[in-house]
Amino acid sequence: MWEGSTVDKPRWLILRRRPACGRNKEKRRRPLERPLLVPLASLVAGLVSADLLDALPPFWTLIALLAITFPACFVRSLFPFRLSLSLLFFVWGALSLSLFLRPADRLAAVAGAGPVLVEGVVDQRPEGTVTGGAKLYLQVERLRTGTVETEARGRLLVYVREGRVPFCSGDRILFRSRIRKPLNLGLPGEVEQARRLAYQGVFATGFVLKAEEIVLLRSGTGLAHRMDRLAASLGRFVMREVPGSDGGVLKALLLGDKGDVPEQLQDAYARSGVNHILSISGFHIGIIFLALFQLLFFAARRCEPLALRLNLRQVLPLLVLPVLVFYLFLSGAAPATLRSVLMICAMVAALYLRREMDPVNTVMLAACAILFLAPQDLFDVSFQLSFLAIWGLVVLAPPLAAPVTKLPALLRWLWLLAAASLAAVLATLVPVAYYFQRVSLVGLVANLLVVPLMGYGSVVAGFASLSLSRLAEPAAQALLQLAALLVRMSDWVIEYLSRAPVLTGYAPGKLDLLLACLALCAVTFPDSKVKRLAALSPLLLALVWRAIPAGGAGDGLLHLYFLSVGQGDATLAHLPDGKWMLVDGGGNANDASAKVGPRLLLPALNALGVRRIDYLVLTHEHPDHLQGVSYLAARFEVGEFWESGVPSASYEYGQLKWILAARGVPVRRVNGALGEFSAGGATVQPLWPSSTDPPASGDANDSSLVFRLSHGAASVFLAADLGEKGERELLARGTLSRSSLLKVAHHGSRYSTCDPFLAALAPKDAVISAGYGNVFRLPAPATIARLQRRGVRVYRTDHEGTVEAVLAQEGTVIVSMPWGHFN
Repeated sequence: MWEGSTVDKPRWLILRRRPACGRNKEKRRRPLERPLLVPLASLVAGLVSADLLDALPPFWTLIALLAITFPACFVRSLFPFRLSLSLLFFVWGALSLSLFLRPADRLAAVAGAGPVLVEGVVDQRPEGTVTGGAKLYLQVERLRTGTVETEARGRLLVYVREGRVPFCSGDRILFRSRIRKPLNLGLPGEVEQARRLAYQGVFATGFVLKAEEIVLLRSGTGLAHRMDRLAASLGRFVMREVPGSDGGVLKALLLGDKGDVPEQLQDAYARSGVNHILSISGFHIGIIFLALFQLLFFAARRCEPLALRLNLRQVLPLLVLPVLVFYLFLSGAAPATLRSVLMICAMVAALYLRREMDPVNTVMLAACAILFLAPQDLFDVSFQLSFLAIWGLVVLAPPLAAPVTKLPALLRWLWLLAAASLAAVLATLVPVAYYFQRVSLVGLVANLLVVPLMGYGSVVAGFASLSLSRLAEPAAQALLQLAALLVRMSDWVIEYLSRAPVLTGYAPGKLDLLLACLALCAVTFPDSKVKRLAALSPLLLALVWRAIPAGGAGDGLLHLYFLSVGQGDATLAHLPDGKWMLVDGGGNANDASAKVGPRLLLPALNALGVRRIDYLVLTHEHPDHLQGVSYLAARFEVGEFWESGVPSASYEYGQLKWILAARGVPVRRVNGALGEFSAGGATVQPLWPSSTDPPASGDANDSSLVFRLSHGAASVFLAADLGEKGERELLARGTLSRSSLLKVAHHGSRYSTCDPFLAALAPKDAVISAGYGNVFRLPAPATIARLQRRGVRVYRTDHEGTVEAVLAQEGTVIVSMPWGHFN
């Protein structure tokens, strides 16, 4: 122990001094209260910087900082040590993403070629999808094309459209597929799919139509394989005893497999704000830990020798830990589950060593343990929501629960539950709105009702049932039926509450995520209320200011956004007076499960500040135009719906009309028989179809709604999917006039956009909406050639992503691709 002056003493000796008493003691210990704060904050900053800037520092900087940090430990002042340590972890965090941002993956090199035979080993438990398919991750070892075999190693994600795959980790499989490179679509507000897969080590994807097309070459071995087989066996037991959606919810609660939960029910959970209950998280692990501890404690207290010789509250948690670790791997070791197990381990260790445990330090310890080993997990949604929720519980719940110490036990318990729910909601509000484009308005009520039923009831009864399924099946069946009864009660509550409106107008960005995290830091780390308030106030004001929607008045310009929605069509127009028009909503003609509406359209509209669609236009009934329109008609505020009036027997079209009628949306017929009219400060000139009679060909393309949208001397011709026959009829009527911009018909089909039609319009620019590498091979080279021969500048959503065009009243047209090239 060092006594006396600290002048010129080495820092490592100063740290070993016995601190003085009173105020000086607190002052000297304060820098050491959060020993993990600097490393963790610097690591996270380095990871985020590398992700945003897509740039990595040179490796030699890490070596140099290591050389600087070691001697800084012996400097008396803390500042050089903290600075060098912070820079060291910052650079380490950035460089740790090099494997994901600069991969050496040979599979991506063969992407785009023809179908190949793929041989590889499953390296992760397969995931079921709500559409009855599956996702399969494997390490590829060989590719075969004909008689040629190629060594090409890399991780491949395989989408199976129909059927669940019966494979487990370690199984060697063989199948035929085309290798594709993941691409972003280039949409505003888009979640970067390619980057998200890269952080899972996936740089190429494959597709298999049916699970039967995959052949098992050799069964796997090892712990992961046995765990997967056990989880699959327990899942079959659950679905056998509780078939249907109730069994699917129990599988999600107990085993982390949401593949059998109907999509409609999952959406109800999300709209009610309790979607977290379907994922195995810290709450589930905590409930199981407490239930096992109380059971062991109840039994051990009745054994007098144990009660006398052992400190049961200290020893029994150690016996529960192996069960939690086993359950961690059984449920798939998701980041949220791993975080909870690590925190419980730290708590048990502190209890056993008789050390004081600080909840904030425990949260940071769990975060460091995960990010030091798997830094890419920082960008996993479940990791972010899990840590933010537990952070909110640690720092926000105690002050919210403080005023209820004198209430009766039941009311106090309800208040504590409400305080915990409110703390988690506040901590995750911005990230939930960012990732899911909505905020539940009934989440607090739903948590108060559902958490006791499913958390304290279904989870405990279901876990006990799984534990007894191999030992006492009748008892396991009875417990599972009890858990299913509680699930049915919860589902009834959730389906009722899901009818309440959700907030969809709030569209935070990455800056808002940063401000929300800084606000939590402002609540957590300052050592006085005055400092907390001073740090928190500007952050909250900034968040509120950014959440206020911009005014609805237009800027006097006509903005057009040709949205990149794959092999579909969707054109958004911001009219001169500020109103919004959406022409078609995209879709997938070959896959109704593509969910263009929630996955693509909704994030794009939120990012562009669209809160209401004043004019929702459907050109014709085909799925690649209609699916997104149906989704928005059911969930967005719509002022008026436009259609051509041509009757249709399509089931999807009938659903759309039922939605419009149920919501009281006015329907307007717009076709060639109607004269031009004004909408939102622009002029609409309907051109086709000429009547509401069905087309003689029976093809809905031939009755597409075609119109010209003008703003002063500038105009855009929206040709929908009109064919050459319709184009020539328009020419014969003499209704065509020069247009500044052409939205090319039918995704650039060679059966549209004929030479006389182009001559009459004489556009300077043309936009083609098509999906990258689509099976129809659109746009056709012949169409591109016709446009280029006339000197028309061609923009393609399959190459440039979303295309924006700004039309000024004097006739100027400015075309840009602000969301960048996405190849």
